[in-house]
Amino acid sequence: MGNLNPWYCIIFLWYFIMKTNMYDYICETPDVLTYIINNRKEIVQEFVNEYKDKKIDQIYVIGSGTSYHAGLSAKNYLEEILNIKVFCMYPTQFSRSEKVFNKNTLVIGMSQGGQSLSTVEGLDAASKRGLMTASVSENPTALIFEHAQTQTRIEVGNEKCGAKTKGYAGTTVTLMMMLSELAIIKGILKEEKFKLYKERMFNVIHNMPLVVDAATKWYGRIKDEFLPAKRIIVVGYDGNYADVLEGALKVLETVRQGVTGYDIEEFFHGIYNSITESAHIFYLASKGDYKPRTLKLIEILKEWTPHNYLIASPEEIENQNKNDCIVEFVEDPLFSPWEYIIPMQVLACLAPQDLGINPDIPPRLINKCKKKYEAIPNKIIRDLFSLISCEYFNNLKIMIHVGIIIKPKPMIPNSSYIIAPIKSFCDSGIYPNFWVEFPKPTPKRPPLLNAIKAFDNCILVS
Repeated sequence: MGNLNPWYCIIFLWYFIMKTNMYDYICETPDVLTYIINNRKEIVQEFVNEYKDKKIDQIYVIGSGTSYHAGLSAKNYLEEILNIKVFCMYPTQFSRSEKVFNKNTLVIGMSQGGQSLSTVEGLDAASKRGLMTASVSENPTALIFEHAQTQTRIEVGNEKCGAKTKGYAGTTVTLMMMLSELAIIKGILKEEKFKLYKERMFNVIHNMPLVVDAATKWYGRIKDEFLPAKRIIVVGYDGNYADVLEGALKVLETVRQGVTGYDIEEFFHGIYNSITESAHIFYLASKGDYKPRTLKLIEILKEWTPHNYLIASPEEIENQNKNDCIVEFVEDPLFSPWEYIIPMQVLACLAPQDLGINPDIPPRLINKCKKKYEAIPNKIIRDLFSLISCEYFNNLKIMIHVGIIIKPKPMIPNSSYIIAPIKSFCDSGIYPNFWVEFPKPTPKRPPLLNAIKAFDNCILVS
C-alpha cells in the first residue's frame, strides 16, 4: 500500500463491497412480500410450534427505527385478527419503564440486522420478568436470536445499504404471518377469513410497481424544488402513521436535513405555527375522513409555503399540480401502508444521488478517520482486507458507517494467522478506540471474530 492512507483504502473497499442500488430493493419489495406470504408456514413454523398451546393475553412488539415502524404498521391487523391488545414500543422504554402485570404476555423483539443491543436489552428484561419472548431478524446469525425463545427469519435477503426499504414491509408481513398462522392453529382465525385477507394483501402487492413508476416520475418533477430543502415535514393519519415516521426517517438518513413526522391531528395542535416559506411538507392523504381536512390544510398552508407535496389517490383531488404524486392506490386500510411508503422511499433513494451524498457513510466519518487513525499500521489493514476478500468469507458484511465488521460462521482453521496479529495489535493499547470482541471464554480452536469495532461511540443499528 505504500504511503496510501489506510482509511482511504477502507472507504474505497467499502464502496465496492457495500455499494448497491437502494432503488433495486424498492422494486424487489413485491417479490419478497409474495415469497414471505407463500412460504409463511415454513418461515414461522418454529414460532407457531412454541406458542400454539400457550395462553397469550397481550403482545408487545419492540424494535428501534424501521423495526419499530414495521410493528406499528402491523398493529391494526394484528389486533383485528387476534382480538387482544398489541403494544408497539421502543426497546429501552420497555426495559426501563414499562410495567407488565400480566404474565401471559408475549414480547416480540425485531431487528432486521439482528445486532440491536437495545432490543437485546428489551428481550432480556422480558425474560427476567417471566414473559414469553420471540425474535425476528433477517440475519441468520443475529445476536437477538440468542436472547429469545424462538427465532424467525425475515426472508428479504441482505440489504447492503444503511437505509432499509424492502425490509420495512418485509418485517411487517413477517410479523403478520407469524400471528396469522398462530391464530389459525389456535382456532382464533378461520382459514376462509385469512384467505380473504390474503387476497387483499396481494391486491396491494400487485399495485406496488405502478406506485414505484409514478413515484419515480414524481421525483423528477419535484427534485429541483426539493433538493435545496433544509426543513422537511411529513404528515399523515390512521394506518399510514407508521409510514409518516418511516418516511421521515428514510429522508433524514439519506438527505441529512431536519425531518420530522407528525400525525395530522398533532400537526393541527400548534405545529403549523412554525411553518415558514422554507418548510417542505409531504402529505400522505389516504382515503378517509381526514383526506378533505388534509386538502383544506394544503390550501391554507400554500399561503405560508409554496413547497407542498401531496401523495394521494385521485379521488377528491380537483386541481393537481407538478408537486403532487397522484396514483391509483388500492386504499386498503390495513395493507396500503406498503404502497404509501414507496414515494418517500424513492425520494430518499434518488435525492442523495443528486446531492452527491453517499447515505452509507456518516458525513463526519472520513475527516474523523483521517484525523485520529492515520497511524494504524498498513499490515493490520492488509490483514483485514485478507479476511474480507477470502473466498471462505463470502457472506462477510462490512458496515463502515457504524465501524463494524461482522463475521458469520463458519470459521476456517488457517484464519488464526490473520486473527492473531490483529488481536495483538488491538491488545497493545496503542489504539484504544480500535478493538476486537472475542467470545468468552475464548475457544481452544481459532477464535470466532464476532466484531471489530473501529470507532468510539460505536452504534449497533437494527
